[in-house]
Amino acid sequence: MNPRLAAFVAVSALVPALAGCAAVSAQKDEAAPAWLDAPNTVQAPATLGEDPASQARLHIMAGELAAARDDNATAARELLQALTLQPEPALGERATSLAVMSGDADLARDAAQRWLAVAPTSLDAREVILRSALASGSIADVQAQAEAIVRDHPGGKSDGLRYVALLLTQYSPSPELAETVMTQLVKEYPNEAGAHYAMGLLALRYNHLDIAERAAREAVRLDPVSAENGLLLTGILVQRGSLAEADALLEDLTRREPKQAVQLRLAYAKLLFESAEPLRARTQLHKVLRVDPKNSDARYALATLDASDGDLKGARKQFEALTDDPQHGMDAHFQLGRIAEKEERYTDALAHYQKVTAGNQAVDALVRSAAVLMKTGHSEEAQAMLGSLREQFPPLAPKLIEAQGQLLVEAGRTEEALSFYNQAIAAQPDNLSLVYSRSLVYERAGRIDQAERDLRDILQRQPDDVASLNALGYLLAVHTDRYEEARRLIARAYEQQPNDPAIVDSMGWVEYKLGNTARAEELLRRAYEQTQDPEIAAHYGEVLWTSGRQAEARRVWNKALASDPDQQVLRETMQRLAR
Repeated sequence: MNPRLAAFVAVSALVPALAGCAAVSAQKDEAAPAWLDAPNTVQAPATLGEDPASQARLHIMAGELAAARDDNATAARELLQALTLQPEPALGERATSLAVMSGDADLARDAAQRWLAVAPTSLDAREVILRSALASGSIADVQAQAEAIVRDHPGGKSDGLRYVALLLTQYSPSPELAETVMTQLVKEYPNEAGAHYAMGLLALRYNHLDIAERAAREAVRLDPVSAENGLLLTGILVQRGSLAEADALLEDLTRREPKQAVQLRLAYAKLLFESAEPLRARTQLHKVLRVDPKNSDARYALATLDASDGDLKGARKQFEALTDDPQHGMDAHFQLGRIAEKEERYTDALAHYQKVTAGNQAVDALVRSAAVLMKTGHSEEAQAMLGSLREQFPPLAPKLIEAQGQLLVEAGRTEEALSFYNQAIAAQPDNLSLVYSRSLVYERAGRIDQAERDLRDILQRQPDDVASLNALGYLLAVHTDRYEEARRLIARAYEQQPNDPAIVDSMGWVEYKLGNTARAEELLRRAYEQTQDPEIAAHYGEVLWTSGRQAEARRVWNKALASDPDQQVLRETMQRLAR
């Protein structure tokens, strides 16, 4: 899959990084005083027989001093020594947290087990042990921890089962292992609707729709009153294309749960939108607004639908109605700025971005303001703005440098972008992320040899770098006929991350280039089922098309087109094959 330059204006790339920095700082600031402020002054023991409490306090002091130096492994070991002398759950929790932060899996497992020994019902301790067991592939250990979590969960068995399903979807190295564990839990709790609900969620996560539907129907049978069970089944029916049954089930749910009708319709609209059913989604949103005209969530969703359909006038009208909304106001101004940019109303775009002074998109708005200044010929002012952002947010400096390069590319100033990256790399020669970004710009400029050189430079320094292995393999598969070499590179990335949809897509595409159509279809279908990215859809659709399944290919392409009508690879594929 082509590792495109990320548009750094995405909130997921910027604001969470700021929050993450604050969270780490807060964790350290809060944890140390809890131990250091304990009563009595710590004194060195006079003899080996000094009382255990004093010895424990010394280990606590040593541990927190090590934590302050970011030596988390030493800190965890000191606190575990203290835990031996002073069996307090809070000490076990702190030691385990530090062990996890250290990256030492064995130490983290040991700490969690010792924490569990003094806090037998701690779900957090069991989660760490379960994650360790998942990583090692020990099904028996995973099963034991999962069963204990269900048994001890304060919310009851159903909540415990759902919690286990969540952990399995997040941390299991394979769908087979996760489903094996959950299947055993369902056997143990066959009459618990929550067990079947959890199984349905898990199977849906892996797109095993037959299993998911059977589980959801059983959950509904056991607890027909539950709106959650009904909504899960509705979502699965949408995924299967059984839209009439899904509509009927949703209407039945809203009749039985009138107080939840608005939220049910909003959730259903989201499912429909994500499944490329915008007309049905609109129907649900309009029904919400008929009973709740001031519902800003429904209006915001309608605005987003209009924007995705290319109806900028309709989107602008909806977003303008939200500019004073406490929840969506800042986002509305940001989206109005994006619309104004697309319509080349740059003065209006800047005015909207300037009103985004808080919230998730505050930094994004500043980056987009710089983009507008660059588009309108105020390059120096834009560069100064981005430089100021780097000074204000030092942890984000590398990403902001990449964003600046991307803005130059967006403005059609590819050579200037390359010059910018050259200067940045000269100043930070060990920043391989910048080298990687420059390789993508070289590819965009058609300078394939130089793009290859950059990626090989990274691999010379980091031979197992997954992103570069995949990028170089994909580059060769797309721009050369060196397919066997491309396959070897992608295979090395695939060995490390066999479930990464981008890598699975690359492997599928190079198999297609090598003429292995059946294997290519298998891989591309798997990548598409994981994430319906438009570029993956383009590849999968092409394999279907050349296999004589044109109608199926068109369905895949049209669904992707609804989510990203401007995706270049998708457009090119459709124009080349489906003219």
